[in-house]
Amino acid sequence: MNTIKQIKFIVLAMVGLLTLNSCVQDDDFALPPVVCNDTWTANLTIAELMTQAENSDDILFFTSDEIVEGYVVSSDLTGNFFKTISIQDSPFSPNRALQVEMDRTNLFNNFPLGSKVKVNLNGLNVGFDRGTLKIGETYQDANGNIRVGRMAENKIDSHVKLACDPVADLQPVVYASIADAISAVGASDRINTLVTIQNVQFQDVGVTYADATNQTTVNLNLVGATETTNNQKVVLRTSGFADFAGETVPSGSGSITAVLSAYDSNNNGSITASEYQLFIRDTNDVQFNNPRYGEGGGTPGEFEFLACLDEDFSSYNVDNESFPNYENISVQGTRKWRVREFSANQYIEVSAFQTTGAVVTHFVVPVNFSEADSFSFKTKDGHNNGDPLRVYYSTNYTPGGDNTGATLVNITSSFNIATGTTNGYADNFTESGSYSFDSLSGQGVIIFAYEGGNGVTTTIQIDDIQIVDNDDPNCSSGDGGGGDAPNPPAADAIPLFAGHDFENWDNFIAGLNSFGIKSYATQSAGTGMNGTASLAIQTDPTTTNGNDYVFTTVAPAGLPSNYSRITFYVKGTSDKSVSLNVYKTDGTYYVFNLGDLTSSSTIEMAGNNQYGGNINTGGDWVLVALDLSQITDLNVGPGGDSFALKIGKNANYDLHFDNFTIE
Repeated sequence: MNTIKQIKFIVLAMVGLLTLNSCVQDDDFALPPVVCNDTWTANLTIAELMTQAENSDDILFFTSDEIVEGYVVSSDLTGNFFKTISIQDSPFSPNRALQVEMDRTNLFNNFPLGSKVKVNLNGLNVGFDRGTLKIGETYQDANGNIRVGRMAENKIDSHVKLACDPVADLQPVVYASIADAISAVGASDRINTLVTIQNVQFQDVGVTYADATNQTTVNLNLVGATETTNNQKVVLRTSGFADFAGETVPSGSGSITAVLSAYDSNNNGSITASEYQLFIRDTNDVQFNNPRYGEGGGTPGEFEFLACLDEDFSSYNVDNESFPNYENISVQGTRKWRVREFSANQYIEVSAFQTTGAVVTHFVVPVNFSEADSFSFKTKDGHNNGDPLRVYYSTNYTPGGDNTGATLVNITSSFNIATGTTNGYADNFTESGSYSFDSLSGQGVIIFAYEGGNGVTTTIQIDDIQIVDNDDPNCSSGDGGGGDAPNPPAADAIPLFAGHDFENWDNFIAGLNSFGIKSYATQSAGTGMNGTASLAIQTDPTTTNGNDYVFTTVAPAGLPSNYSRITFYVKGTSDKSVSLNVYKTDGTYYVFNLGDLTSSSTIEMAGNNQYGGNINTGGDWVLVALDLSQITDLNVGPGGDSFALKIGKNANYDLHFDNFTIE
């Protein structure tokens, strides 16, 4: 039997079976088949359509066959979306997205998640409505305003077609925090795209997603692990008609995948951070399997007891009060330590100004006293009318636990804490000295305690908290020259990111995440290997006051699922070293620190980003290999953060990089 006859036989057999079973009341037989009629060729991108709408004072109306296409990222299967689909211009790393409004229910039958959809705009309207770009037809609301709403059902089949492309594997753009997802410049361009936001939890527990009894939509606040709940939160909006409306939200923390939306309350085209919203497809989008972030950011057993630390608070958002690795506890009053910034430098600060009664707040740092040798920090005071800062250590304090019986040992007198600035603030931070842990062992904490109020309102600032392990000053980074000299990359080694050899600078820039690249990192012609181009990083101590992410790449297509190492070449000198982040599938990352680097070296994983040591390759190119042999969960994409390079603050860097590969 030839292929054509086989197909006809199968089709006839299926028709016969359906006829014999026509009396069976089974919803499976009621579902219409998903068919495609891919006769249109897209001639307009979503980004181009958005630009047209942005440049028009009126809602657009199309009179010719303008075809736009995108991938479906929303689903009305559970009832949380109603008579609309959201489409984005790529299944991963999208640039723009929009809503297609249709007066029909059960759209998931015709337009499954991940399918490509084409829309013929001829005879339809396009415009922004409360911050969202919509395709549909116009209507007049109760206030007399003309808005874009649903196209009539009899227009849907002739204007919206399912393409014949295979259903795509959607890859949400992953953000490590709420601030990363909604506060960066250009967030409005990502409306209607599929995102995953990590390190979040519901602000309130014991509540349901929506009001299922009255079928009323409910807004619930999601808050982050590394943001203050007063300044960094986002609304999860759920319909009272959703199948899961009456389910209780999970009490833990984790990541949420959702369609990013917004509600421009003034309808003026300007969306503020508080106007962003999230819509989930179903509860599988909410993966809150981790313990809830506690008062200080964790629960007993979550905290890492540190033997090595260099905390300058540059990785946190300004006004942040929640720290996953530390505790920040209001013992009396409501004040907490908060991240502040002045002259491009970040630090933590607290004051009892404009309060009544006592103000006591503790910033708690877990320490491995058996391995750590000492710690130090810097202080600055302002409007000083008393000295409220106390420093304690404790060996029987449990971070995240009940510590009413913990013994706090006051070591404040061992430090030179800033004082005496009665008007304004001190010009510079004071090096407050170092404290030895020689007499201590086991696990414990250091506590920076602000004990003010009742007339003492001095502002205290703390920066550059350092814990030193003399046996491992670079925090398990390796000493650069001490690792095994690696073999050169194999001939079939795969580029780690777009523009990996910096010959095509535009490709390299296009392959970075939304934060781009620092201005002091440039393409340098003729300075690469064999006279090619290189990436040059050149700074002096005034260039940056923070440990900068110089660039972060997005995973390209084609990265290997099995890997053993990343290699690259570096040449030059620096007063501080370089730290590298290699991202996991969940958006977190592994750390590799170059430490003292003078010759070709293999680098092992480290506990955290460190910049101790310096680089001096003697004018030669040296090969660096990052050992991935114990890693199985790298983000090999495509899409999502993949690789980042960081440098230390206030230092001279004169380095060139070339040829980043993975194998």
